Amino acid sequence: MQLFIFHLITITMRQTKVFFILFIIIKFSITNSFAQEYFQQEVNYKINVSLDDVNHELFADETIEYINNSPNNLNFIYFHLWPNAYDNNSTALAAQKIENSGKYKLFNLESHRGYIDSLDFKVNGKQIKWEYDSVHVDICKLILNKPLKSGDKIIITTPFHVKIPKGVTSRLGHIKQSYQITQWYPKPAVYDKYGWNQMPYLNMGEFYSEFGSFDVTITLPKNYVVGATGNLMNEDETKWLEEKVKKTIAIENFDKEDMDIPPSDSLTKTLHYTEKNIHDFAWFADKRYHVLKGEVELPNTGRKVSTWAMFTNINADIWLNSLEYINDALYYYSLWYGEYPYNNCSAVLGGCKAGGGMEYPTITVIAKVKKPLMLEMIIMHEVGHNWFYGMIGFNERRYTWMDEGINTFSEIRYMQIKYPDNRIYKLIVNEKMAKILGIENYPYKTLHELQYLMMARTNLDQPANLHSEDYFLQSYAAILYSKTALSFHYLMNYLGEEKFNEIMQGFFKKWQYKHPYPEDIRKIFEEKTEKNLDWFFDDILTTTKKIDYKI
Repeated sequence: MQLFIFHLITITMRQTKVFFILFIIIKFSITNSFAQEYFQQEVNYKINVSLDDVNHELFADETIEYINNSPNNLNFIYFHLWPNAYDNNSTALAAQKIENSGKYKLFNLESHRGYIDSLDFKVNGKQIKWEYDSVHVDICKLILNKPLKSGDKIIITTPFHVKIPKGVTSRLGHIKQSYQITQWYPKPAVYDKYGWNQMPYLNMGEFYSEFGSFDVTITLPKNYVVGATGNLMNEDETKWLEEKVKKTIAIENFDKEDMDIPPSDSLTKTLHYTEKNIHDFAWFADKRYHVLKGEVELPNTGRKVSTWAMFTNINADIWLNSLEYINDALYYYSLWYGEYPYNNCSAVLGGCKAGGGMEYPTITVIAKVKKPLMLEMIIMHEVGHNWFYGMIGFNERRYTWMDEGINTFSEIRYMQIKYPDNRIYKLIVNEKMAKILGIENYPYKTLHELQYLMMARTNLDQPANLHSEDYFLQSYAAILYSKTALSFHYLMNYLGEEKFNEIMQGFFKKWQYKHPYPEDIRKIFEEKTEKNLDWFFDDILTTTKKIDYKI
């Protein structure tokens, strides 16, 4: 280094300037090239959890195999501790809810709160130091005793305890003894080519997780019906569920008023679930669930997938055709984009407080609805997320348009192909009221057009490529869902449906079980069409410019 400096000061100032610029350019090019090289970590889980349905608590232990496929040695690993988002009024979740709801106070009541504790992290059996993030209590950092070298792996273990919050705030929670167990276990943050993606839990703004395998056992009172991610490995439990199916089919009238929760069985059962090539695990438990089971044959290979629906009396009449909605979603998404690779797909009725539904690998939870078509729309949208979120692991927090927008576009396609005479009013009102409102002839797509135009015509719209936290409540749905969906619909019409499908199938095949970014989807569209698509990726998606037809 000293010799290098000596030579620099012996040449002219002009030569120095030229040399310095060239040096910076070369250095930047090498660094930038290295930063853009794709890699992804692998995270494999083994979790044992028990439910205490008297005190609404989980007692669990977790073993994680963490494989460092990055080119870098790691001195620490960030973890998500999502349940801590429900701990107090100072969390990022609380701040967002208060901002969107005025004086709304999230956890003024102790019974509404939730948290995760009893953590004792070890790596390869040895104690390590770890610390909470200085700002966000739902993030922590594991400081490794020695660097995890590129290509090596470690085993991380910890017990943990979760106080389940009351299910009135977001995705995790319970209403009495009905449980929605999501974002519930310690989970490594994604480390990708841009670095660590540690982030606090938010209600408006979703997730980004590493792919791997899950092996989960759940112990709880014997009379609970459970829907969960993956494959149920207990033959006796499968037979018990199939008996539930027979009983459900035999019911002629469901009593909506009968929502009493039966006492919990004094005996327990331990259910075992496994799945690979996924990045999350969720489960739902209710002693009142009715069960339906079906099967769908996928269009390209004829492979059969088992489908399940679980629901209570309060919405049973609306859920009677729910298997059709699951099956059709699996069929059309497989036809358009790529085959569904898992053996099961489920939808369950729950008290979802983060919109009408929420997706998890192989299972989705749906809130109570009033119209069959509304249920179909939500189920097919959430089942569709098995592609855009599930198998294509977008960074939803940073680029929400990539999963919600493309998925809402697919929702419009679904409605148009299955119901050519589709009408928006069937989601919300009867035909008489639709005529009074003058909306009896509006197709489903108009719902998204009106939602976007309401923001655009008042100049309250925002670009689609912002961070999810940068959107205000009304704009979040209008832009990330509706505007992006309409944009992709326009792109499909511009390219032709056959060409569009070909490109999307190529994209899916290349990026299945991976983490693509906006530049990756742009690249494949431009390569396959040999067209300049700046107008789409640089204008429509990233600005609020309006179309100007002046000549």
